[in-house]
Amino acid sequence: MMKRFSIFLVFLLSALAGPLTAGQLTVAPIRLHMGPTQPNATFTLTNGSNEDGFYQLQLFAWEQEKGETVLKQQHDLIITPPVTMIPGNSDQVVRVVRQRPTVSDKEKSYRLIISEVPDTESERGAQLKVLLRLSVPVFVGDKNQTHALTVTRQQNRFVIHNKGNGHARLVNAYWLDDKQQPHLIRKGLAGYVLPDSDLGFDYDPRDGQPTAISVTANGKKLTLPVEEE
Repeated sequence: MMKRFSIFLVFLLSALAGPLTAGQLTVAPIRLHMGPTQPNATFTLTNGSNEDGFYQLQLFAWEQEKGETVLKQQHDLIITPPVTMIPGNSDQVVRVVRQRPTVSDKEKSYRLIISEVPDTESERGAQLKVLLRLSVPVFVGDKNQTHALTVTRQQNRFVIHNKGNGHARLVNAYWLDDKQQPHLIRKGLAGYVLPDSDLGFDYDPRDGQPTAISVTANGKKLTLPVEEE
């Protein structure tokens, strides 16, 4: 039985194609896809500071329960090195390595958590209380696996359901009223919907009667009718 982790995370995700950046640390790519038999893949971490940076790397299974992120221990993949010191203005390549086969009829999802940790040998570092934390998605599966999205309305809330076998990365989400006027839900990255999972958004019913959701999913613009639950 996998132990459930409760972790406070700062999800610094970009809707752009460039690297993921927070503070002086840059991570590329901002999301990773591995084939079901691919033995390994790499990330590049860049410390743009003039000072050395110390980082802990952890790789968790990623699930969604009622639209909330849940991270759990897993033994499919490992990240190496798990702890690293990156000199100022230098790069470090880290590797995601497969430990056992992950062939499945449904895409598997993981999160790489990169945490800046204090240098225990430095008096200044040991006094740090606020540390950088990044969360980067990792997906393992066949590239033919894809999402199948529907939308229902539950009181003053939209719920996007994914009945497919691959994730959906949602960008620039709007709802349309009965006059086809758009109302912004979220500009830029709206979130991910994993297979057999849901993602919800609140809306103000005083703005009109919703008939559809307009969203870009994995780079393709979709218009999804809103159904009553």
